[in-house]
Amino acid sequence: MVLFQYWKNLIYIMKNNNISRKDRLKSKRQAPANYLIVCEGKKTEPNYFNGLKKKINEKYGNKVDVLIPNIDIKGTGMNTTSLVKYTQKTVNHANKVYGQVWVVFDKDEYNDEQFNSAIDNCNYNVAWSNPNFELWLLAHFKKVNRYILKDDVLQELSKEFQRNGLGEYAKNDVNIFDKVTSEGKLHTAIKNCEYMEEVNKDGQASQRNPMTKVYKIVDGLKEYLDR
Repeated sequence: MVLFQYWKNLIYIMKNNNISRKDRLKSKRQAPANYLIVCEGKKTEPNYFNGLKKKINEKYGNKVDVLIPNIDIKGTGMNTTSLVKYTQKTVNHANKVYGQVWVVFDKDEYNDEQFNSAIDNCNYNVAWSNPNFELWLLAHFKKVNRYILKDDVLQELSKEFQRNGLGEYAKNDVNIFDKVTSEGKLHTAIKNCEYMEEVNKDGQASQRNPMTKVYKIVDGLKEYLDR
């Protein structure tokens, strides 16, 4: 009788342990997608995204109950055609599956045909900017609602840096993410880009100035910064 009760209790414990384990597995959120961000630039863009990655890792790196995305960032210095080929090669030879693949490049010096063709022929998400990536940085500080040249973007960005006590803007600034996203400016940037997209939604990418799709990448990751 005693032996029978022992086995009965053991089965009960094992059964309940299995249930609680299943419940824990159900309650644990699904693993987020791996990100691959391939940038045309070798400094500004990778520095910004590496800053974002660092911020997420610092916030959740030691928390075993929070799953965070794995983010790989490549700064290539390649033109648009080579950039897309490099991205394809990276994806094919990776030892992981990327759920989010982004190619980041600017209108900058490319003619309209080259720019539009690069976007249309890319099989991945394209975070293009017209005229340049710095437009995304500028959006952290102000709304741009007029056609703007790349040099004017840089001038406006330098003014905002000085106005906000951030010193001189430099393309190789490794702390660029922290500087431009302080005091809730990340949300400001996303809203400003949504505004630009709404008022400048017609035509091909080469005609949509000012516009940057970089906010799409950050918008997908901002939940890890808001928690």
